[in-house]
Amino acid sequence: MIKREKFWRQPGWLFCLLLPLFHFASVKLTFFCAVTPENAVVVWLPNAVLLAALLRFRGQRAPLLAALTFTSDVLANLNAFPWYEAVLLSAVNLLEVTITYQLMQRSGASPRLHRLKDLGQFILAGPVFGAMLAGLLAAAVLQQVGGATTSYLTLARVWWFGDGLGLLIYTPLLLAYTQSQHQRPKLTRWDDAALATTLLLAVAVLSAHGGEIDGVSVTPTLLLPAVAVIAFRFGVRLTTLLVALISLSTAMMMTTGLKPFGDVPIHLEVVRAQEFILTLCIIGIGFAVVLSELQTRERELESRVRERTRELEQSNSRLADISATDGLTGIANRRRFDETLAAEWSRARRNKQPLMLALLDVDLFKQYNDCYGHQSGDDALRAVANELARQMRRGSDFVARYGGEEFAVIAQSANEEDALAMAESICAAIAALNLPHATSPFNVLTASIGVALITPGEQHSITSLIKTADVALYRAKQLGRNRVEQADVTSVA
Repeated sequence: MIKREKFWRQPGWLFCLLLPLFHFASVKLTFFCAVTPENAVVVWLPNAVLLAALLRFRGQRAPLLAALTFTSDVLANLNAFPWYEAVLLSAVNLLEVTITYQLMQRSGASPRLHRLKDLGQFILAGPVFGAMLAGLLAAAVLQQVGGATTSYLTLARVWWFGDGLGLLIYTPLLLAYTQSQHQRPKLTRWDDAALATTLLLAVAVLSAHGGEIDGVSVTPTLLLPAVAVIAFRFGVRLTTLLVALISLSTAMMMTTGLKPFGDVPIHLEVVRAQEFILTLCIIGIGFAVVLSELQTRERELESRVRERTRELEQSNSRLADISATDGLTGIANRRRFDETLAAEWSRARRNKQPLMLALLDVDLFKQYNDCYGHQSGDDALRAVANELARQMRRGSDFVARYGGEEFAVIAQSANEEDALAMAESICAAIAALNLPHATSPFNVLTASIGVALITPGEQHSITSLIKTADVALYRAKQLGRNRVEQADVTSVA
């Protein structure tokens, strides 16, 4: 089975086989439904078939598609015209479609015809210019070759209006049903009721004879308000289908002698029918395209709003990271430390778990700066910060620059042994960086660490935790630096 997307990607062999058959059937359908006994064409369908194919495939294999439809057009017309006249009239039809397609290509109109601008360019190119030129040429063929006795201008006008209406109605219809639908309309039971009412009204109009039912005037113009409602609620697809069915049914009413526009001469009846169908197209297809364009713009606006919102969120996230990140070392700053400590304190208190705070001070850092310069001092702080970040083994472990050459570590620790082991590992890792420090008794850059471990309770506070860690840090410095000391919160006044 050929997938729909592949079938409509380019005109393959199956499409090239079906196109002339469909075109041939549309010619026969037009002769059956839309040509009066006096040979007046109300609306001509077949030219829309080739034009829709060219627009749908953007001109791919255009010569082949044109040759196939030209052949089917000639064969379908042989029953109505001599072969030479059928060839000439088919050539006029092909010229009409070719001119319309070329004009649309030059204007840059989208083949979807879902924008009012594109629809306007299509109307000018096809129903107005292309069909008018074809009408002038066809009238000459019918008079000079076919021997028609009707006036030249009348022949040209009937051909022009019939072809123009056919392009205007059936090209958007075929394009709508051969292209993917972006968004299906959301319908309610009132929409279903409106559609049902329109169909019932159409049946009533189609059953009228002479434009009356029991003496009450019932003409196809009664359908116009209902079609407008359908256009607003059901979108381009269903509206184009409804307009096509009503226009074809109106033409068929005339060909069967029902006279939907009253008992008037045939030439006046054809004019009234074409005027009605034109009005039907303007109200139905025009309103549907306007609504489709508004919906497209709304979707584009929503997409831009979402994109801008996402960009704003990303910018805000970057700003939040910048505001909470130390510019020199790239780890969390004092502001982030205060926020994290408050959050971890609340969690530890809620879960009744111990919370560890370790304050770290780089030993003799002022002397290091004096000896090696401030640039080397900055490099040393970055190296210490990177090592501290690497030492954070668990996702809940947190390190921040506390200020100057001081750093802070927050961790959820199960017991005192784990807290001291973590601090000892950090102290050893910093010394293992082997950053030369000529004025240090250890000859390398080292750090002193003070550890406080508290299970938050009513008698404790964040301030007491920080003060306890600070006391422990002071003791580590007093005892020779490059070491870890722990202080008991109960010993801190």
